[in-house]
Amino acid sequence: MDILSDILKKVKLSSAVYFNTAFNAPWGMDIPNGPFAQFHMVTKGECILKTRNSLFQLFAGDLVVFPIGTSHWLADSELSERKNGQEVVQSIWNGSPIFEGNSTSTTLVCGHFEFDRNIDHPFTKALPEIIHINNCELQELSWLQNISDLIIQETNAKRSGGTIIITKLGEILFIHTLRAFMQRKSADKGFLAALQDKRISKALKAIHHSPKEDWQLSSLAQISGMSRTGFSNQFKALVGETPMIYITKWRILQAKELLVESKKTVGEIAEQVGYQSEAAFNRVFKKYVFQTPLKYRKSILVS
Repeated sequence: MDILSDILKKVKLSSAVYFNTAFNAPWGMDIPNGPFAQFHMVTKGECILKTRNSLFQLFAGDLVVFPIGTSHWLADSELSERKNGQEVVQSIWNGSPIFEGNSTSTTLVCGHFEFDRNIDHPFTKALPEIIHINNCELQELSWLQNISDLIIQETNAKRSGGTIIITKLGEILFIHTLRAFMQRKSADKGFLAALQDKRISKALKAIHHSPKEDWQLSSLAQISGMSRTGFSNQFKALVGETPMIYITKWRILQAKELLVESKKTVGEIAEQVGYQSEAAFNRVFKKYVFQTPLKYRKSILVS
């Protein structure tokens, strides 16, 4: 499994599509800061999008994603009255849309991507506030265009099984959007920058592929084709933590998943994630999770 897929599996990526709806002018929606990564696709017409730092026009074919749930608003004009986004969604679900102007100005597909933000991984800290892919860029990215088209078709058709199809397509859309962002814009720092770094990404692939390996700074530096000092400094500068701390945290994430999703004993899990003794694993797990592996397993299963 590649690094990004591995991480998205751990953070339990999921999605939801709220609506595919035509809005009659005047209209406006306020979307406050929230725990979800909101997305909007303009399928017809145009509208204004305002963030705390900028205001710009969205046109048919544009896709915009807020990976960390940053507040923003959309409207047909700056002067239009804006309603709370949740109120708008609820009115559409109830079959009584709030905006009842005389002419359709914009058709939007809106929804969210969700992942467990309690998971301690540099990936969740490296996501940008906004990713905007305009229609021209979308046409160049045929795979992203195809996913967007499929979501629009499924939301329009409302066929049997459509809900689960749309949910899965939404997850794919998020992954493709991240790919597009990484392809067109090289990050300077953060985990996305580490994935783009040819040398550091080799070490990350090795760690993710074999977490139980007895990794040492020297062996990881060798894989990356760097000196120990150069590798250590570059890894920390990009990822935000030392290679050895990253390995430990990744092993803990692997262990937490196994404790919940498997019936393996604590000793078996300790060995699988790279600890030679159950006692050593217990000590490290408690340091990072603040409870023993057994207590963690019981607390999750009970809840």
